Amino acid sequence: MRSKIFVLCLTLLMFISQGCKDWLDQLPINTVTEDQAWKTGNDAEGAVAKSFAIFRRALAGLTKDDTPSTTRAGAWGDYYFWGDMRSGDWITPNNDGDWQAGFQNNLIARTQLEPMTNWRLFYRAIEQCNLVLENVPNITEGFTAERKAELLAEAHFMRAMAHFYAARVWGDIPINLSARNVTPLGREPINDVMKMVVEEVDIAIPALPWMYPGTRKKSTSRGTKGAALALKAHALMWLKDYQGASDALKQIIDEGKFSLTPIEGFRDMFDKGESDELIFQMYYDVSAGEFSDYYGHILTYYLTNPYTSRGNLSLAVARSRVLEVYPDYARDKSDKRVAEFFQSIDFSVGENELRPILADPLANGERQIMFAKFRKAKDRSYTLMDGPVPIFRYADILLLKAEADARTNKLNESMANLNLVRARAGIPLFDKADQPLLIEEILEERRRELFGEYHRVYDLVRLGRLHEFNSSISEKDEKDGAAFFPVSDEAFSNNPNMTQTYYWQFNQ
Repeated sequence: MRSKIFVLCLTLLMFISQGCKDWLDQLPINTVTEDQAWKTGNDAEGAVAKSFAIFRRALAGLTKDDTPSTTRAGAWGDYYFWGDMRSGDWITPNNDGDWQAGFQNNLIARTQLEPMTNWRLFYRAIEQCNLVLENVPNITEGFTAERKAELLAEAHFMRAMAHFYAARVWGDIPINLSARNVTPLGREPINDVMKMVVEEVDIAIPALPWMYPGTRKKSTSRGTKGAALALKAHALMWLKDYQGASDALKQIIDEGKFSLTPIEGFRDMFDKGESDELIFQMYYDVSAGEFSDYYGHILTYYLTNPYTSRGNLSLAVARSRVLEVYPDYARDKSDKRVAEFFQSIDFSVGENELRPILADPLANGERQIMFAKFRKAKDRSYTLMDGPVPIFRYADILLLKAEADARTNKLNESMANLNLVRARAGIPLFDKADQPLLIEEILEERRRELFGEYHRVYDLVRLGRLHEFNSSISEKDEKDGAAFFPVSDEAFSNNPNMTQTYYWQFNQ
């Protein structure tokens, strides 16, 4: 990794001279800077908001605005590629080369995918948090002691979140907890990273509120106690501390701030980011310039506005795969999620017209089922639009606790939480008190419920099972690191301590 990822950038892209009370209005920042004012509470507000803005940009993906060497004019929505693309559940009906390369784990040979190997923006978010944690304690004007503690806690939370997200993508990563770090850092074992995440979150939790004033959309786009506990639980699952994860998740459930939204409320959750089910999300706000209208972005072209005049879909889920993943729908059409997550376009209508949506979501052929979980108004403009990227929601929490409890042999408690999600979907409750069978059913329920929400690959990698679902990756490949993304060439510049993942040393 270039040492400049960890040193302070000299170029001031935006000077925050006043606070940012509405975090969703904080424009994305490409660099962090020591020139920022650190005098008042408003400066602290803006500095912490900036760390969240950089993280949102990291999820969207690297562009030429971030580094001129990248191949992209606009963001692709890399969170999808990292968390879902290689799950084995997706197809490209028009045989798009970029999609196909991703499915097959050709992450170096396909140059268009190279920006996904670059962790630059995650470390910019981390560096911004480091600056906050170094400078904000010295500010004494413009905020209460309680608010100051909240802001510092949010910085600890975001520093932990950025490390956690990067570790799930790259595995072993550098740990950077110092604001003026000029030493080239090497990669640390993923378990050490997850332990650091838990430690950071434990620092943050006491000062974080359960909710901030305002809408759910704005409150859940920030660091809260619920988001921090969810992050802690996910990190503990990677560490196989299932009892610790269960305890953290129980705190979320017992607080009663979150609930499963009815199926009829899914559009508010997935289209508007407004739901009592959402715990932590990154909301991309067109009014804040969060992403461009570049045609490749997953939010503007594939997932939120998939209605198309093209002769065929570029990204889809095969009809047979939908029926395999949702067996209750295959049997009697009882799973209500299928109609919420998938649609069939009437391709018989001419390309110059807006094609109607058929009543049966699986009416089309094998390769013409549109993934529509994040759908927006039906049009073909592919213009800028708002869109939520859910990271933690209540259904995820219930199912994660079900898994943690099943692994510690608390089968009845596990089934109770599993069945809350199944009941909402309208499918039969699970009643087989058999530990291996229950664990497998929970993982399949996570697959069904969180389909296309960037959890599936991480669940499989956490358990060493990606090779079971992706035929392009063998068990040996996965043990050698094929499940993680390769480290970008940029990380090796002037850094003798950087190493490449073993698998990617031999699979260029």
